[in-house]
Amino acid sequence: MSIESEFQRYFGKLSIGVVLLDGDYSICECNSEFRELVDCAEPVGTPFVRFLAKEAQTAATERFAEVVRGDDGGVPVDALLAGEADRSVSLYAAPLNDEGGKVARILLHLVETTDQKRLEARFAQSQKMQAVGQLAGGIAHDFNNLLTAMIGFCDLLLQRYRPGEQAFADVIQIKQNANRGASLVRQLLAFSRQQTLKPQRLQMADVLAELSNLLRRLLGETIELKMVHGRDLGAVKVDQG
Repeated sequence: MSIESEFQRYFGKLSIGVVLLDGDYSICECNSEFRELVDCAEPVGTPFVRFLAKEAQTAATERFAEVVRGDDGGVPVDALLAGEADRSVSLYAAPLNDEGGKVARILLHLVETTDQKRLEARFAQSQKMQAVGQLAGGIAHDFNNLLTAMIGFCDLLLQRYRPGEQAFADVIQIKQNANRGASLVRQLLAFSRQQTLKPQRLQMADVLAELSNLLRRLLGETIELKMVHGRDLGAVKVDQG
């Protein structure tokens, strides 16, 4: 029985890619799973590294050289496959010795890790978002203390001036801007989940109109936000943040 027949007998129906390499690291034989993985009908005779992304070719070649020298510790090489699909694999290499004990060929097992890598990336991104939320919450608390002091001093200043004076109007303007800042702080605290909920009667249309500016910044320039609501809507009891 030929080596090709033996190969297909043992590895033809496995659910992982299996490849047999010669001394030049070219493909002698492979199973159907590997053909589907690299989207190539007949890869036999092709140097194996051509099916890997450029940044992974050197690491794979060095691993093959280690196997030839006798290192069969089973350390995998994480690599991206060539192409635009961004498919990743863990590459395991093992030596196949001839009768004299020398490494004649290399047996490769390719386990696809694309979904695992995507989950790892999403988990890392969620950790970053959690850190951003904690940072935003901490900054918002400090900023809220500053705004509270600012609003308090505005109230003290308003007692020194009469409504008709220019200074009175200026202080009112400062206080209004400080209150807008306090509203933004509440939104940041709600985003970071560090706000104590305080339900109150609100007109939802007014709250959403105020919130629309923040939402537009979050959505970016490529998404248009349009709010449509009816008239004479009833009030709701909800936390404004």
